[in-house]
Amino acid sequence: MLKKLYQYCFYTFLVGLVFFALVPSPSHASIIDDLKKQIADKESEIQELQKKNAEYQAQLDQTKETGTSLRGEIAKINKEITTLTISLTKTQERIYETGIRIEELKEQITVKGEEIERAKAQIAHTLRLISMNDEKNVLAVVLAGGSFSDIFSQQQYLIGLQREIEKNITDLKTFKDELTLFKQSQEKEKSGLNDLHNEYENQREIVNDQKAGKQTLLVQTNNKEKEYQRLLADIAKKSANIEKEINTLEAKMRLAIDKEKLTAGVGLLRWPIDNPRITQGYGKPNWKAAYDFHNGIDIGAPTGTPIKAALSGRVIGVGDNGRYAYGKWVAIDHGDKSITTLYGHMSLQKVKVGQEVATGDLIGYVGSTGYSTGPHLHFTIFASSTYSLLKSASVPGLLIPVGGTVNPADYLL
Repeated sequence: MLKKLYQYCFYTFLVGLVFFALVPSPSHASIIDDLKKQIADKESEIQELQKKNAEYQAQLDQTKETGTSLRGEIAKINKEITTLTISLTKTQERIYETGIRIEELKEQITVKGEEIERAKAQIAHTLRLISMNDEKNVLAVVLAGGSFSDIFSQQQYLIGLQREIEKNITDLKTFKDELTLFKQSQEKEKSGLNDLHNEYENQREIVNDQKAGKQTLLVQTNNKEKEYQRLLADIAKKSANIEKEINTLEAKMRLAIDKEKLTAGVGLLRWPIDNPRITQGYGKPNWKAAYDFHNGIDIGAPTGTPIKAALSGRVIGVGDNGRYAYGKWVAIDHGDKSITTLYGHMSLQKVKVGQEVATGDLIGYVGSTGYSTGPHLHFTIFASSTYSLLKSASVPGLLIPVGGTVNPADYLL
C-alpha cells in the first residue's frame, strides 16, 4: 500500500511539474512589459505632436488673408511648412510605434507557441499516466491484498487524470485561438505600417512642393513687394476671364443635361474627405464673390488631408492649372452612373489617367493650388456626356475640365 501511495504522489508531482512549465518564462514577460511601456511612451509623444499640430493649424487658419502682401504670403507658406513638418514627425512616431507593436506581437506569438508545445507535452504525459494506471490495476490491487480504500484511491486518481486531460485540451484550444488572433493582429499592423510608410513619403513630397513653391514665388517677384502686387493683379485679371469662360460654357452645358440618364440619389457618393466641413455651397453665391455661379462645393480642410474617391470608377483626367482655376485636379468617370467627379486645388495627386479606383481609395491630398485663398477641396459633379477639356483663351496652353454640373448635395449622404 505504501508503494501505491508513493507511486500516486510521484505521478502527481510529475503532472504538477509539467503544469508549472506552462508559465511563460520571465525573459519573455519582461520583454513584453518593456515593449508595452515603449508603446505607451510613443502614444504620449504622438498626443503632444497632435496638440502642437492643432495649435499651428489654428494660427494658420487665422492668417489666410495675409497673402495680400509678399511678406504675409511668405509667412503663411512658412507656417504651412511648419504645420506639415509636425505632421511628418507625427507620422514618423506612428511608424516607430507600429514597429514596437509588431515586435510585441512577435513576442506574444513566441510565448503562445511555447505554451502550445507544453500543453501538448502535458497531454501526452497525462495519457501515459492513465495508460500505466488504467482499470487493469484495480485487479492488481485486489490480488495484492489491497483494501477497498486502496481501490477507491486508485479510481479517484484515474478520474483526476482524466479531468486533467480535459482541462489541458481546453487550454490547448484557448492557446491556439489566442495564437491565431495574435498572428492576425500582427498582419494588420504590418499592413498599417506599409500604409504609414506611404503616407510619410506623400507628406514629405507635399512639404518639398511647398518649399519649392516658396522659392519659385521669391524668384518670380525678385523678393520685391511691387513685383508681387503686379503678379497678383495679373493672376486675378486672368482668373476672372477664365471664370467667365467656364461659366459661359457650363451654363449652356447644364441645359443640355438629360437628367433621366443620370443615376441620382442621396448617398450614392461617399464624402471625399472624412468629417467634411462645407465652406461654400453649389450655385449662385448669396454674397459678392469672384464668380457668378459656383459649379461645385468647397470642403475646408488642412493641406495634406487625404482625398478619397467618392465612388468607384476610372480616372479620365489628371491635370495642373498652375496658379489658375483648379490647380492640381483629378477627374473620375463613374461608368453606368453617367456622372464624373472632379477634385480640385490638390497639393498632391496619387492616381494616373486610366487607373481604376474603388470607392474610398486615396486619390490625392488637399491643398491650395490654382486660384484659391486657402486649403480646401473643390468638389464638382458633371454629367459624363458633357465632360470635356476647355482650351483657355485667357492663358495659352491651359486646359480646364468643364461640363454640365449638378448639385453634389443630391448625391452625397
